[in-house]
Amino acid sequence: MNFDILIKNAFIITMNGTCDIVPKGFIGINSSKIEVIGRGSSSGVKAETVIDAGGNIVMPGLINAHTHSPMSIYRGMADDIALFEWLNEHIWPVEKKFVTEENIRLASELSAAEMIKSGTTAFNDMYFFSDITADVAEKTGIRAVLGEAVIDIPVPVYKITEHHWKKTAENGSRNSLVTASIVPHSPYSCSETLLKNIKKVSKKTGVLVHTHISETESEVEHIMKKYKMTPVEYLDRIGFLDGNTVAVHCVVLTDNDIKILADRNVKIVHCPQSNLKLASGIARVNDMLKAGLTVALGTDGPASNNTLDMFSEMKTAGILQKGILKDPTAVTAKDVVKMATICGARALGLDDITGSVEAGKKADLIIIDTKSLHMTPMYDPYSHLVYAAKGSDVDTVIINGRILMRNRTLLCIDETSIRKNTVLLAEKIKKFKQSLKHT
Repeated sequence: MNFDILIKNAFIITMNGTCDIVPKGFIGINSSKIEVIGRGSSSGVKAETVIDAGGNIVMPGLINAHTHSPMSIYRGMADDIALFEWLNEHIWPVEKKFVTEENIRLASELSAAEMIKSGTTAFNDMYFFSDITADVAEKTGIRAVLGEAVIDIPVPVYKITEHHWKKTAENGSRNSLVTASIVPHSPYSCSETLLKNIKKVSKKTGVLVHTHISETESEVEHIMKKYKMTPVEYLDRIGFLDGNTVAVHCVVLTDNDIKILADRNVKIVHCPQSNLKLASGIARVNDMLKAGLTVALGTDGPASNNTLDMFSEMKTAGILQKGILKDPTAVTAKDVVKMATICGARALGLDDITGSVEAGKKADLIIIDTKSLHMTPMYDPYSHLVYAAKGSDVDTVIINGRILMRNRTLLCIDETSIRKNTVLLAEKIKKFKQSLKHT
C-alpha cells in the first residue's frame, strides 16, 4: 500500500455510526480522502509523508457550526454589558466605521488561524463581505459554509441586496472547501416577505439556510406581541422550517416549539458560552436530544464568547446541562463529542464528506497530544476530550488531505504578521471608541 500521508501509532476515535475506537491503528490518506483505516502495525505501508502519532488521539476535526468569525477584531472590546446595549452602543457604531474589505480579510485570517490552532476543521459563518472570508478559507485551507448576513430592517452597517444573496445561492459551492448558504439574521430583523423568498430559493437550490432563532426572552416577547405566537410557531406558519434549516441558539423554547423543530427536522446549534456571557439563558439541550433533534455546537462570534476554541465550548456544553438539571447523567461526554463532530457535519449537510474518520470521507483530522500532565492518565477518551483537553493540546491538523499545522506550527498562514496587523488595527479602533465618548 502506498499513500500520500500515513498516520501511524494512532489512538483513533472514529465518530462513525457505532463510534468505534481503534486503540492502535493507522490511517492512509490519498489525495484529499481517507483511503484506509487499519488496525495494529503499519509495517510495510509506504507513504510520501509519515506522521507518527505516538499513541496520541487521532479524531475528526471539530466543526464550529455557528460563528461570526470576522468579529475577532472586536474581541474584548465591550464586555459585561447587556445584549442590546452591547450592540447599539458598542458593536454597531464600530462596525459602521471598520467593516471594510481590508479589515474583514485580516479578521478572517486571524480567526482561521485561531480555529486551526485549536482543532477546528470546518466552520459555519454569518457576517458581511462573506466573499472575502471565503477567499481566506480557500487560501488557508479550512472548510467553510458561508453566506452574507441578510437583514431588511435599518442596520448600522449595510443591507445586502436580494440580487447578491440569490446569486450566491444559485451559484452554489465555489469549490470543494467552501459551501454557499443563505443567512437571514433572525425573524425579528427580516420581514415575512424576505423570509418566504429565502425559503423559496433554498428549496429550489438546496442551499442551507442559517439563522438565529429564539435567542433571548426579549426576542420571543417581540414576536409574540407582533404575531401572537412564538418565533418557532411563526416560522412554521410561514413554511420556513425544514431539514435544510439551521436554527442557532434556540434558548427560549416551549415544549411545542421543540416538537415543531423535531417534526420539521430542523438542525439546532447550541452556543452555551455566548448565551451565558450575554445572559441570554440556557438552551434545553437535554430535551432537544430526547426529542431526536440533531444538535451541533458553535462558539458564536469571538466578540461575544471571546474565543473560537471548541474544546472550551465542549466542556461548557458538557457540564451546563448537568448543573441546571441537577442530573450528572444529562448530556454525556460522548454526546458532546458527537455534537462537535458528526452532528455538526450533519447540521451543515456535510456528513457525507466529513465529521467522522471513515474510508471515503475527506481527510479532516486532528491529532491531540495526550502526554501532558492534565491529560494523564487517560481512562476514557471521550471524558478527556470534553473535561480535560484544551485547544492548545492540538498538535497536528489536516484538512482535505493537506497538513495545515504540524507540531503546533501553522504551515498555511503567517501567524506573526496577522498578530502584528491586528494589534495595529485595534489601536485605531480604540481611538475611534474614545472619540465616540466625546461626541
